Amino acid sequence: MAKVERGHGARALAALLPKLAEPAMRKRGFTEAALITRWADIVGPSLSGDAVPDRLAFPRGRNSGATLHVRVAGSAAVELQHLAPQIIERINTFFGYAAVSRLALVQGPVAPPPARTKAEAPAPAPPERAAAIDHETADIANPDLRAAVAALGRAVAGARAPRRG
Repeated sequence: MAKVERGHGARALAALLPKLAEPAMRKRGFTEAALITRWADIVGPSLSGDAVPDRLAFPRGRNSGATLHVRVAGSAAVELQHLAPQIIERINTFFGYAAVSRLALVQGPVAPPPARTKAEAPAPAPPERAAAIDHETADIANPDLRAAVAALGRAVAGARAPRRG
C-alpha cells in the first residue's frame, strides 16, 4: 500500500483556494487569478458591482493582446464602454504588460460582490494621521493619483493603529 503524503498541520482555506480554482479558471482563460480576485481594485468599487470578468481569450500562440469578456449589468454597459480605454490601461498596468487589448461586453445579470466582514474591513487611520496624509499628498497634481496615494497612506496608518474592540 502506498504511503499518503500529508501536509504539516492545518492550513487556511485561502491558501488552498487558488490551487483548487486554477483548473476552472484556466478553462475560462484566466491564467492570472488576480484579475478576478482584485477586480474591484483594478476597475474601482463603482464599476466592480456592475461588471465582472467572464472570460479572457488570447490570440492563438500569444500571451498578450487578449480580449477580456466582461459581464455587465444593463445599466452600466454604456459607462463601461465609454471607460474601456482606461480600464484596459488599468488592467495592463496592474499586470505590467499589454495583457488585454480590448473589452467585449456581454450584458447579463451580475452577482453583487461579497460584503466585507468587520474583521476584513481596515481600521480607519487616526484623525490626526489622516489629516497629515491629506496635507502630505496635497502637492500631487493628478487627482486620481493623489486620491490613491492618500487612500494607501490611510490604509497603512489604519493597519498600524491599535484596534479598539
